[in-house]
Amino acid sequence: MKSKILLVEDDEKIVKALTIRLKSQGYDVVAAYDAVMAMSKAMEYHPDVILLDISMPGGNGFTVAERLHDSSQTADVPVIFLTASKEPGLRERAKELGAVGYLEKPFEAQELLSVIQHALAGDTAPAF
Repeated sequence: MKSKILLVEDDEKIVKALTIRLKSQGYDVVAAYDAVMAMSKAMEYHPDVILLDISMPGGNGFTVAERLHDSSQTADVPVIFLTASKEPGLRERAKELGAVGYLEKPFEAQELLSVIQHALAGDTAPAF
């Protein structure tokens, strides 16, 4: 059975590129383009991993992560943050929220795939 990934990203070009890459690796991918859609898709889709942008319309990724962790339906879903921001403190905030990974854009596709594989394997050591 294919692992399901929810990709939460407001940049359509990034969504398209990552979707192609992830599907080529055998993952089933659903995209959400803002915080509200992210919550809706997470409840409907029951992903195995969530790739979550930090800056997006409708609320930031940290708020989405908090809501995901507060819901019994999504509390155990591993979250990997993606961001283009170099703002200090973001990485630490991601760790506080229990993220299993944190990648700064641009990142190598293989690096993302590796973090996803560790998350799916239940590796509790965060990739930061």
